[in-house]
Amino acid sequence: MARKSFLHGRFAHKERGPTRRTQMAEHHIREFLIKITKYYNLRCTYCNEYSELHLNERMSLKIIREFFQKIADGVGPSQSDQIIFIWHGGEPFLVPLDYYAAIGEMQREIFQDKIPIVNGVQTNLTVLTDRHIKFLKSKQFFTRLGISFDPYGDQRVDLRGELRTEIVLSNIQKLIDHKIEFGAITVLARNTAPYARRIYQFYDRLKVRCKFVPFYLSSFDQQISDHALSYEEIVNSLNEIFDAWISSRTATPVEPLDDYLDYAIAYTAGRRDFRFDREANEYSVIVNLDGGVWAPNDTYVDEYKYGDLSREDLNEIFNSRNRRIVIEQSRKRQSDHCGHCRYFGACPGNYVAEASPQQQELLAVQGCPVQAVVNHIVETLDRTKLSDSVLMCANSNASRNISVAHAG
Repeated sequence: MARKSFLHGRFAHKERGPTRRTQMAEHHIREFLIKITKYYNLRCTYCNEYSELHLNERMSLKIIREFFQKIADGVGPSQSDQIIFIWHGGEPFLVPLDYYAAIGEMQREIFQDKIPIVNGVQTNLTVLTDRHIKFLKSKQFFTRLGISFDPYGDQRVDLRGELRTEIVLSNIQKLIDHKIEFGAITVLARNTAPYARRIYQFYDRLKVRCKFVPFYLSSFDQQISDHALSYEEIVNSLNEIFDAWISSRTATPVEPLDDYLDYAIAYTAGRRDFRFDREANEYSVIVNLDGGVWAPNDTYVDEYKYGDLSREDLNEIFNSRNRRIVIEQSRKRQSDHCGHCRYFGACPGNYVAEASPQQQELLAVQGCPVQAVVNHIVETLDRTKLSDSVLMCANSNASRNISVAHAG
């Protein structure tokens, strides 16, 4: 889906040093977004997999077992880093819970105590039975939960074109009542961007971490004209969300602004030592229903396909010719776009390094939206006299809370 996952990257350290691994030493990929099904009970028209949402099939246990075995074979006995699986769709809660229980048994059989395993799920939350509640509370399989929900914008429609907003709101309340923690993701598209501030405020009131993903992937050309945002619309929406965050008494963290604030803090503190390199720092990949492997922003572009888990082991996939091409293109983009940016080194340049084909076009024509948003944050911190608090926070590595509502 265009929205990827709230959980995507949430477990990654912001500064990842070199590893001392053997088998998997050439890469740091520890997070796998698994497309367990394409079947979907909604028809959000901005979905980049819109044309496949009717496919009522799921990833076979045979492919999943082979996949797990290839990871286990590539992990040395001294490894302690956890492996994260994010079960994605389609709608993963349309897959029977017994199927996940069977996958959990398979994980315990194959990985044993060799390496810690984390399982997360990204759901539209239209399906949440009493059994789902019990399954989530038990944490026998899923220990992380992300929901995909736009509280405004009228995109969450079913096959009959009827809004499912009320059922999702009801299910959110069930999660809260049962004290099941979750994060949320919302897509910034043409009909949700006007509500960006209100969407953040909705999640802020609930004290739920959220993530905004600007529309950039597409399934067909009409989607671009219907939903894609311009450079100015993306920048203005993200600036508006930041302004809502900094004026909030709750100041619930929100991505990607939480990262962008880190970049602004590093810039204000004079730090220029954080630079993203795709070969060394790439952390996540998507595994498609048939075992195909891509980086999340390059999904389903043939020339960017890293490999196929049904035919290759992980070392072959992550050392493939296609991945090498992607890495070299990534470095060239950073040289072209980040080399002259005053924020580079405070900002690691990963937006440019990992840019999708659509984002690459945006960069070539109008420049980097991250630079514009970070510039807004730096100017806001200076204008609101928060620079001293920022420097204190940066120097002490303390937990950061610098919103205007808390200042003074």
